[in-house]
Amino acid sequence: MRLLYALLISLHPPSFRKRFAPEMLWIFDEAAISWGAGSLLRDAMLSLLRQWLIRSELWKWCVAAIVGFIPLIIAFGSFLPWDRPRHP
Repeated sequence: MRLLYALLISLHPPSFRKRFAPEMLWIFDEAAISWGAGSLLRDAMLSLLRQWLIRSELWKWCVAAIVGFIPLIIAFGSFLPWDRPRHP
């Protein structure tokens, strides 16, 4: 399990890895028995997702897409089938 955890740490952005990898491995070694390796692996996967999302600034693209889509909905109405009027 430690090897899998180390692999997850190696997938983090380089600046994060350089700063936190030794500490994260130490915490895994200390807490794996009491917390369970599964919960620590889940935490490492969530951390990996958060770090790449924040560091890659992908969140800015997501917000821009949502904000850009709002005027289309306002201008053309909803594209969702359940929002269309029914014809008897």
